[in-house]
Amino acid sequence: MRLAPLLILKALPFLFMSAPVMAGPQEAENWFKEQGYVQPAGSRIIACHGYGCARRLAISVDGAWLSRAVASLRAAQGSPDAERRALAEVVRSYTAYIAASFGGKPDVPGSPPQMSGVHGQMDCLDETANTTSLLLILQDQGLLTHHMVEHPESRGFFFDGRYPHFTAVIAEKRTGAEWAVDPWKKPPGHRPDILPLDRWRQDS
Repeated sequence: MRLAPLLILKALPFLFMSAPVMAGPQEAENWFKEQGYVQPAGSRIIACHGYGCARRLAISVDGAWLSRAVASLRAAQGSPDAERRALAEVVRSYTAYIAASFGGKPDVPGSPPQMSGVHGQMDCLDETANTTSLLLILQDQGLLTHHMVEHPESRGFFFDGRYPHFTAVIAEKRTGAEWAVDPWKKPPGHRPDILPLDRWRQDS
């Protein structure tokens, strides 16, 4: 994620707050308060775009789209691995849904600096907020059998040679194993990266 200078200054305090200390659903919700974003309520999210949630749009995640997501997740209750595969498909469909809701030019992956402030374009903070909102809605509706939504995580501090980058996080209920759910590198409608959080932290 390449942040504009103003966004870098805004994000730095939260980079040092993002160590995996107190995890769990309440911490995922607290992240929205830390960032000054709006957490989901019912099936309604305040979707972020424009980089750093500079632009916001109320979107209702319900109807036919949610029915398909429910069916996919209920069919994947057999194991954590099956649930993650189903989540990847749900998030894939969700990114297409949210891009269509924004309208305009589809999001360019990787948040190129020249797209900062542009309607419908998302940096990793936008992607993390929108993905975490979806995961919390799914969790609140009892659709996550094997996982719980956790506080988003970050990596990269400039002095280690990496740009700051954020991701949504889930953890297996039985083992506590943490997984990044990260669509940032993919165009809308493509499957996100879902990989062990430790491996995600090591990526550049």
